[in-house]
Amino acid sequence: MAARPRTVDLEPLPESDRVGELAHPRERLDLFGHAEAARTLATAARSGRLHHAWIIAGPKGVGKATLAWRFARAMLAHGADKCPDDLSVPADHPVVRQVTALAHPDLVLVRRPWDTERKRFRVELPVEEVRKLHGFFSRHSSYGGARVAIIDSADDMNRSAQNALLKILEEPPAGAVLLLISHAPGGLLPTTRSRCRMLTLRRLDDETMQQAIAALAPNIGEKDRSLASALADGAPGRAIELAETDAVAMYREIAGLLSGLPRLNGARLFALADKIARAPAERGIVQFVVLLSQIEERLLRGTYAALPGVPGEANLLDHLRATVPVDRWSQLWDDLRTNATRADDLNLDKKQLVLNAFFAIEAAAR
Repeated sequence: MAARPRTVDLEPLPESDRVGELAHPRERLDLFGHAEAARTLATAARSGRLHHAWIIAGPKGVGKATLAWRFARAMLAHGADKCPDDLSVPADHPVVRQVTALAHPDLVLVRRPWDTERKRFRVELPVEEVRKLHGFFSRHSSYGGARVAIIDSADDMNRSAQNALLKILEEPPAGAVLLLISHAPGGLLPTTRSRCRMLTLRRLDDETMQQAIAALAPNIGEKDRSLASALADGAPGRAIELAETDAVAMYREIAGLLSGLPRLNGARLFALADKIARAPAERGIVQFVVLLSQIEERLLRGTYAALPGVPGEANLLDHLRATVPVDRWSQLWDDLRTNATRADDLNLDKKQLVLNAFFAIEAAAR
């Protein structure tokens, strides 16, 4: 008697549109803020004249993907003519389970694929992924309703992929709805933008931000929640990412070092640089460049206009302006971003990038 084949539990492939270990937007049923945007989609669906393609734009982490998945669930569960204003679907509805598992036959997701050989995501969203939409839209709807495609994010498409998408946008199939998520729609081809309806999401106010973070990440302490909320500037997904990836702690380290100017604490600086160099890029050097450049940006912008404050940062910014001339900070800001891009392109030493950034600031302070 032949031996029974062994079953192997395969780990799910990483998802390029998921942030770390956080819940994927398709798994989230709550939408914080953006009630007017949800109503716009619902009204368009019920009108019987729903545009076939939408660009859902706004800052990263503001809730674009959450809104897109919420709209997709509502369309598939209720039908276009019965979409509620808030796009809600009961948690026990079969469509919720199908969408969460990416198992609904009338829904497709297009995103950067995982390269199993190199163990990393493709840098761009390639044309072959977009071409899958032709096969998807060539089939009839399984349930007689809309067929929905989500591209997350459209910014990742290379030129060939955008040209392939244009063929669908120019001759949209009946019942097709494309939702393009974009952090920077200005980077898309003008012909792509002209064939889509734009829906821009605005940053959330502080009260809504606090509610979102408390609900989505209840393990985050109140002190970290307030700081993450301010650093994220109205984008709850970004706030949770900051708190969950230790970026809040990194911000405090950066701020602590800067507060010691005109001289840096060498031991603290080298410890921070070592920690950043050992961390994965998204949690290390990328996060460092974003946090430091944002401090410099707030310093510059706050010189000329009042800005919403980051808790405890006002005294730091005053100290930095007194230590280094504002025009010099502008050059330091430009240099940081230029050097970060060069380091990424040439795969240069991450630790040295951190050290050089602080050495340049210290030299300017002297």
